[in-house]
Amino acid sequence: MKKRYFIVLAMLFTLLLAEGEPTAGSGGGDTGTETVKPKSKEKTDKEKNQDVKDSINKAVKEVQNENTGKPAATDTQVTDPGTDVPNTNGTTGVNGTGNGETPAVPGDGTQPATVEQPAVKVKPAAVKIDPKKPVKKAIDKEQEGPTFYKGEILKYIATTDGYVIKTNGSDVVHPIASITKVMNILVALDQVDKGNKSLDDKVCFDQATANVGGSWLNVKAGECFTLKDLLRAENIYSANNAAYLVAKHVGNGSIDKFVELMNEKAKELGMKNTKFNTPAGLPTSMTGRALDTSTADDLYLLAMAAIKDTRIREWASEKELILENSLGEQIVYPSRNHLLEKYGIWGLKTGFHNLSGYNIITTSKRGNVEIIAVVLGEVTDPARTKLLTEEFAEIEKQLTVVKKAGTDMGGFKLKDGKKKEINGVLAEDVYEIKNNPYEYETRDLNIKAPVQKGTVIGELVIKKGGKEISKVNIISNEEVKELSGFGKFLRFITFGWL
Repeated sequence: MKKRYFIVLAMLFTLLLAEGEPTAGSGGGDTGTETVKPKSKEKTDKEKNQDVKDSINKAVKEVQNENTGKPAATDTQVTDPGTDVPNTNGTTGVNGTGNGETPAVPGDGTQPATVEQPAVKVKPAAVKIDPKKPVKKAIDKEQEGPTFYKGEILKYIATTDGYVIKTNGSDVVHPIASITKVMNILVALDQVDKGNKSLDDKVCFDQATANVGGSWLNVKAGECFTLKDLLRAENIYSANNAAYLVAKHVGNGSIDKFVELMNEKAKELGMKNTKFNTPAGLPTSMTGRALDTSTADDLYLLAMAAIKDTRIREWASEKELILENSLGEQIVYPSRNHLLEKYGIWGLKTGFHNLSGYNIITTSKRGNVEIIAVVLGEVTDPARTKLLTEEFAEIEKQLTVVKKAGTDMGGFKLKDGKKKEINGVLAEDVYEIKNNPYEYETRDLNIKAPVQKGTVIGELVIKKGGKEISKVNIISNEEVKELSGFGKFLRFITFGWL
C-alpha cells in the first residue's frame, strides 16, 4: 500500500513540473526575469504558435478594451521590488535590434494630413575616436533568432506629405519590440524642452538598470553617462539598459510614471491603437508585463513626430556610437540599422523579439521627397533588409526629377548691390513621385549685397493642396559687390533709377 502511495505522489510531482514549463519568449534565450524551471517535454510547433497567438491576442484586447472604455485585462507585474526594472540577473535576452501639428490617423480610408517638413539636411555625424585611448568592440548579448510569429507582414509606406505608396494590414495591432524606444526618446526630449531635464544631466546606472538583458551598453553599476548619450545609445544600438535608465531618470525614479507619459504622448499624436507597457519593448517573459503594441499606421504618426526633431535626425543617422567606460576604454557600438545610406535611408529604428518578428521604421530622403516605411512581422533580419531594399528600389522607379539642379530660376531683387537684380539657379534636384504632383511657388528673399556665388537668394516653395510641404534653395550663380556710400546716395536721390 505504501509503495503505491509513493508511486502516485511521484506521478503527481512529475505532472506539476511539466505544467510549470515557461512559455517561449524572444528567440535566443530571453528568460531574464523568470525563475529557472526544470525542462519538460518540448512543445510542438502548434503549441508554440498558440502561445504566440495568446500573447498577441491578450495585448490586442488590452488596446481594444481601452479604446471602448472597458476595463483592460492586465498581466501580473513582475519586477524587481523597489527598482521597477526587469530582474534579469545579468542574463541575456532577445529584443532590441532593436528601436505640434499632427496628421490624421491613417488606416480609416483617408490619407494622413500633410505636415510641413524641416529643412534640415541629413548628414551622418562623424565618429570621433581618441587615438591615445584603447578601442574595443562592444560585447553583444543580442541573440536574434527565428520568430514564432507566422502571420502576414504588415506595411505602411507613405511620403511625409501624406501620399500612401503601399499598405497591407496597416491597422492590425502587433507587438512592436524596440520600436518602443522611439517614444521613449520623444518623451525624454519633451521633458528636456520643458526644462525639467537637461541633455547634459549625468545619469548613473544602478545594479538593476545596468543588468537589463538583450541589447545593452557594456556597463556596470556606478558608471555614469550624459542623458544625451543614453538617448543616442537607445537610437543607434537599441540599448535596453539605457532605455530603462532614461525612464527612471526622466520619471524621477518611477518607470511606471514614465510609461504613463509615453501613453499620453501617443494619444497626443493621434495613435489610437497603441499601448505601451514598458520603456524598451522587451517581451513579457522578461518583464512580466503585457507586450508593447501598435499598428503600422500609428507608427507612421510616431515617425512623423520624431523626424521633426533635428536631434533625432542626427542620432538616427549615426552608423556608430562610441562611449568611454570607467576604465578609459572606448567602446564601439554599431548601428542596428543595416539600411543606412542606401536609397537615401537615414533612420529610424529597428525592433525584434520572437513574438513580434523583425520590425522596422525606415526614413528616406531623396531631395525634397521624404518617405516613411513601416514594416512589422518579418521572419529574419536578412528578409527584412531584402524586403525594404526591394520596396525602395521600386519607389526609386516612381521618382522623377521635375526640375534639375542648376535650372535658371530668373532674376531676384538685390539691395545695395552694383546690380539691382541677380540671377538664381536651383541648388538641388526637385522630385515628384508618380501620381503625387506638387505645386510650386518662387519666393524672393530680398537679400542685401555683397553676394558671393552660391549664396541663397530665394526658395522654390513646394506645395500640396495649397499647403507648403517643403522648399528647395535657389542660389546665386554670380558675385555682386556692394555699392559704395556715394553710390547708395545716388540711388536714393534718383528713387532707385541709378
